[in-house]
Order: sequence, then C-alpha cells, then structure tokens
Amino acid sequence: MEMVVGMSLRARLVMLGLGLCIGLVVLNLVRTRRLKEEFSLLWLSAAVLLVLAPLASDLFDALAAVLGIDYSPNLVFALAFIVVLLLLLQFSVALSRFSEQITKLTQAVALLARRVEELEAQAEGRAEGGEDR
Repeated sequence: MEMVVGMSLRARLVMLGLGLCIGLVVLNLVRTRRLKEEFSLLWLSAAVLLVLAPLASDLFDALAAVLGIDYSPNLVFALAFIVVLLLLLQFSVALSRFSEQITKLTQAVALLARRVEELEAQAEGRAEGGEDR
C-alpha cells in the first residue's frame, strides 16, 4: 500500500488563514451590497473548504489515499479547481441572462423612442395647423 504524504503544519495554517480571509471578505462584500448573495454561495463554499481541509486533514489524507492521490494537498487543489469551474459556470449563466435582458431592454427603449418621435411629430403638426387658422 502506498504512503500518502500529509499536510505540513505550515500548509494547514496557510489554508486556514486563507479560508478565513476569503470568508470575511465575501461576507463584507455581501454586507456592503457589492456582491450579490447568489454569487457569494460558491465563494463561501470555497472558504469553508479551505477552513475545513486543515481541520479534517486526516479525512482528506484518507480520501486522497482512496482516490490514489499521493500528496493530499493536491486533493484540496483539485477541489478548489472544481469550485472555480463552478464559479465560471455560474458567471456564464448570469452573463447569458444579463445579455438577454439587455437585448430586451434595448428593444423596448427603441420602441419607446420611436413612439415619442411619432407623438412629437403629431404635436408639431397640430401646433402648425393651429397657427394657420
């Protein structure tokens, strides 16, 4: 059976500190309304993963061994990569939704602008017709 190399104390402390920092920054951005709640969920899950990974390093070591990963911090990096991919997917969905909304709003503004021009033309026609009398 292969020996799995566990995380060093320094790596655990760095991951714990990074997770806490990310969590606090995300919560502050949500609190100040600079980040929507829908986008904060995956960021918070990444922060929780970074906090739990060093605390449950024995679990990560065992999971890494089961998955055939020789160096358990690589499992954390793989999970972080998956979280980043999920963030990209979430942003792509939001971008598609916003693009569709912008198209609809642009069309509505164009229709309203045309209607305003027609009404102004009618008003000018009445004003000119009223002056001739």
